[in-house]
Amino acid sequence: MLKKELNEFSDIFDKFDQKWAIVTAGDRNIGINAMTVSWGGIGILWNRPVCYIFIRHSRNTYNFIEKTDSVSISFLNEEYKDELIKFGRLSGKDVDKFKDSRLHPSLDVDMNEYFIAEAEQVLKCKKLYGIDLSLDNLPLEIKEEAYKNGDIHKMYVLEIKQYLDNEE
Repeated sequence: MLKKELNEFSDIFDKFDQKWAIVTAGDRNIGINAMTVSWGGIGILWNRPVCYIFIRHSRNTYNFIEKTDSVSISFLNEEYKDELIKFGRLSGKDVDKFKDSRLHPSLDVDMNEYFIAEAEQVLKCKKLYGIDLSLDNLPLEIKEEAYKNGDIHKMYVLEIKQYLDNEE
C-alpha cells in the first residue's frame, strides 16, 4: 500500500531541488529542531521504500538526527517559501525558528515524531543508516564548489514508514 501511495508522489526532483523541504528531527524527550533540505531523493533500498537526505555536521539538526531514529520530511507549497528560506539560513542553536514563522510542529504521538502541520506532503521516516561523505572520493570541482571549508555532509538513509498527502 505504501509503495502505491508513494508512486503518486509526483516529481520528486522538483520537490527537493526547486521547492525544498523541511527535515524535522527530535522527539518528546530531546525536543525538536528543523531545517530546510534541498539535497535528497526517494527510492527502494534493502527492499524498503526509502528517502535519503544530506545534512552538514555543522547544522544543529545534525545533532538531533544523531540522537533519534524518527525523522520527517515535510514538503510545503509556494506560500511558505519565506519560511523555507528562514529555516535554511537560521540555526536552531540561536533562535526558535517556529516562533516568528507561520509553521507549526505537530507531534505524531504513536510514532513519537514531529512534522510540519502546514505541509502538503509528509514522509514519516525511521533512520536506517548514516555515513559521512568522503572528500577523498569526490571530483575536484565538487570539492571546490561544495566543500571549500571542509564542512562535510552526512548522508542518511531513512525508511519511509508513512506518507501523508494533505493536498486539497
